[in-house]
Amino acid sequence: MLIRLEIKDFAVISNIAFEPSYGLNVISGETGAGKSLIVDAISLILGAKASKNLIRTSSPSCFVEACFDIADLKDEELNGILTEADIEPDDGMLYISRTIYQNGKSLARINGRTVTLSVLKQIASFLVDIHGQHDTQKIFDEKSHVAFLDSFAGEEVTRLHSSYKAKLAEYKDVVTRIREISKSPDYLDKRKEYLEYVISEIDEAGFKDGDEEKLYEKRQKLLDAEKSAAGLSETSELLSGSEYSNPVRQILQASKTLSEVASKDKQYEGIAQTLQSLSLDLESVESDLNKILDDLDYDPEIKSGIEQKIGVLFDLKAKYGSTISEINAFRDSSKEELDSIDSNKDLLSDLRKKSKQIEKDLIDVASALSSARHKAATRLSSEIVRELSDLEMPNSIFEVSFTEHEKSRYFSSAGTEDIAFRFSANPGQEVRPLSAIVSGGEASRIMLAVKNILSRCDLTPTLIFDEIDTGVSGKASEAIARKLMSISTEHQVLCVTHTAQIAAAADCNFLLSKKIEGGNTITVCDVLDNESKTTEVSRLLSGSDKDSSIRLATDLIESFGK
Repeated sequence: MLIRLEIKDFAVISNIAFEPSYGLNVISGETGAGKSLIVDAISLILGAKASKNLIRTSSPSCFVEACFDIADLKDEELNGILTEADIEPDDGMLYISRTIYQNGKSLARINGRTVTLSVLKQIASFLVDIHGQHDTQKIFDEKSHVAFLDSFAGEEVTRLHSSYKAKLAEYKDVVTRIREISKSPDYLDKRKEYLEYVISEIDEAGFKDGDEEKLYEKRQKLLDAEKSAAGLSETSELLSGSEYSNPVRQILQASKTLSEVASKDKQYEGIAQTLQSLSLDLESVESDLNKILDDLDYDPEIKSGIEQKIGVLFDLKAKYGSTISEINAFRDSSKEELDSIDSNKDLLSDLRKKSKQIEKDLIDVASALSSARHKAATRLSSEIVRELSDLEMPNSIFEVSFTEHEKSRYFSSAGTEDIAFRFSANPGQEVRPLSAIVSGGEASRIMLAVKNILSRCDLTPTLIFDEIDTGVSGKASEAIARKLMSISTEHQVLCVTHTAQIAAAADCNFLLSKKIEGGNTITVCDVLDNESKTTEVSRLLSGSDKDSSIRLATDLIESFGK
């Protein structure tokens, strides 16, 4: 979860540190105080577009850094991305920062390592999910509905969809080959030439499973040996000196000279013996170093060869598969296709037969996917209706419609059906597309209902809601507050609000306010104690801190068990 967010010279923020807790964290403040700047700063951490307009007036740059505790986040995909980017969590922590400069350019770092925005976006997407007014619009976009449904449906639909996409790719490949052969007489010659090149290139590299790990292990050992060789060589050179200045020989000569003096005057005997012992030790060290250097297992040519092999593997992975296993599988399938071209005089006929079989298999997988989605849609509709009832929309109807594609575009990447959500807020009202009837307040509550349902299987540790209460008041605001409390039992929740009920339900409250300092306007962020929380809830209720309003605020806070 998010442990700390530090913001410097960002818009009207000079320097603040925001440290949310687990549970429900609520940010409030007067209009224009900069509440949403917290969300904007986190958006930068997630890889949002940087602009020099975000830099505080008279500052050369702005800086945002977030610290995330990922010690308990067990996500193999995230761990794989971190490993590939060579990023090591620091005692379970990830420190992500963005610096924006006056020229509009920005610099992103994770645990001190500079990363590209694409890597930043990949990693940050596992840590935070922001739901703001822009995101509410997703609920109106029917293209996003299948993703909502599949997220809810879970593992079975994910597996079937993956199988469907794999089979669809196979089908498209065969159809493309049929089309190419039909329209181009020399297609087969070109295809053979390509397949022969693929097989030759992969065979020449000769990689086997496990080779990648061995290569990186050998390279690391050689890098370590290279560092050792450099240090040992420098030490040996310092001891050996030059033809005219050899430290070891000079100390040896000094020892002999002092020994002659000591043979005539016993008072120098002790220091002579010490110098003699030192000269012998240095001779021994010099000899040992030279022997170690002679025996050291380091050869620059071997290291260069390893680097070349890693480069070859990198190129093969870019062309034929993300692992050695996939590369070799691509080679084998290419060989099968080449053999088929060489041995089959009527390849086009065979491809057409293969196309029909794959199409049949594709229809079977699509049918199983559709069936699983229909079952999930029934459950999703039921759960959303129940959630909306809790959110003061007791008579709502929510349905998931399925429309089979026309034959001309039957197979799409999502399946063979268009999926769309339909909604009615009141009895007797026709169930229609969300975009046709839903108000801002209704959209917020539908989105919150979906988020609450999906949060049970969502691994993203931190969820941010930017003014989720827009367009609602009264009982609906209280219902939203209780839903946010429910979500915060599974996730860290940050919520920007102007509603007293949500502020009252918070586990931790933050107040953003403006003040004039040195002739400049700055935003400050204060953590509220129980007394100041009550005062803030009172302000949100009535705009005052009169005793009557304070009593109402106290009762409201207690109604949430806070």
